[in-house]
Amino acid sequence: MSLQQESLITTEAETPKHPYESGLALYEEKGSLEEVIALFEQGLILSPKDATGYTCLSWLHLLRNQEEDADKGLNYAVKAVKLEPANYQAHFNLVLGMLVNGVSGVRPEFLKALDKCQTQEDLQEVIDNLTEAVERRSDYAEAQKVLNWIQERTK
Repeated sequence: MSLQQESLITTEAETPKHPYESGLALYEEKGSLEEVIALFEQGLILSPKDATGYTCLSWLHLLRNQEEDADKGLNYAVKAVKLEPANYQAHFNLVLGMLVNGVSGVRPEFLKALDKCQTQEDLQEVIDNLTEAVERRSDYAEAQKVLNWIQERTK
């Protein structure tokens, strides 16, 4: 192997992470939402058509709940749903964004979001995410409301 060929080989440690990976790791470590949001915004620059980035930014802005976060959270959720209509988490973020912003038509969107959950595991992931949101932000009445609606519908 030539020296030039060796320089093209990288180890896993040398491979740069996508900002989404770094953002997710920081979020799971309960890092600063400002830092997590910045990483996901960097990720959107690299992957502007990736619904995952919009879904996560929607969630993060709604969770942070400062200044223009409610509008940003709703707008990111709308974009995520347009890019990936089957994305159940994006639909639930849209429901949260609609509730936070006082937008009408929440209940039909909630039912649509429930329908997007194909498995019990999908629904459990949504429940776990909403539960974590309420734990992280005790005044997050909208997340608690959606949790209550899910419980009513799945009895």
